[in-house]
Amino acid sequence: MREPRFFRWTDYDRARLPNRFLADLDESIDGPDDWVPLTGYSIGYPGWGLLYYAVPCSLDPAEFNLVVETGTNFGSSSIVMAQAIRDSGVRGELRTVEIDSSCADRAAEHLEKSGVGDLVTQFRGNSLERLPEMIGTNEPIRCVFLDGNHEHDHVLEEFSLVLPHLAPGAPVLFDNTYRIAEPGEDPRVHGALQTIVSRFGGNLVNFPFCSWFTPGIAVWQRDPFPASDGGAPVAERTRRRWSRLGLRK
Repeated sequence: MREPRFFRWTDYDRARLPNRFLADLDESIDGPDDWVPLTGYSIGYPGWGLLYYAVPCSLDPAEFNLVVETGTNFGSSSIVMAQAIRDSGVRGELRTVEIDSSCADRAAEHLEKSGVGDLVTQFRGNSLERLPEMIGTNEPIRCVFLDGNHEHDHVLEEFSLVLPHLAPGAPVLFDNTYRIAEPGEDPRVHGALQTIVSRFGGNLVNFPFCSWFTPGIAVWQRDPFPASDGGAPVAERTRRRWSRLGLRK
């Protein structure tokens, strides 16, 4: 493996974080020796900002909104996404899965203290086994963050499980996109993204200078301009729904 890079900020105004509990956890952190015991292997800031805004920008104001995460870890990113659901004012829920029971326990504690735990349903176990239960059969997924096992085949299988359930235009976010593998090694997330684009098409944007060990967050969309239904384009339908709810003139 190549030497990992670090693009998690430590010197920034914690008031920029959307959740006070998370800001307090991240206070006075100087490096991995500080943040791992407190916030785990989370993407950190500014990645939290990217994740926070990706969620409300993906939610439908007139529908129930399902957001899915793999790799809960200590719950830091879960808090960010749940806070985004709360701040958006729409109906929604985050469902997240973690294979490590000790991490899941820590996440449960953090979610309770954060004030957004009521918007989160935790699952424990292998994401490939639990995702079908998490997704269900009725609600389309509005936003996904795949940040569990980072091996190529695992990432690809997680993606294949959520793909049929994505709402039109729903983004799928991936962490650790930097090309860390040497020739002959598992290509990990970087290689999985190449396979996804080759196999499924879609649009991919990579943000290289955020997160850490390894850095990079990518956003994939099947179609940024989904086909219309009901006689009106998606953007127009969304505008009308906001208007009906009294949220936009």
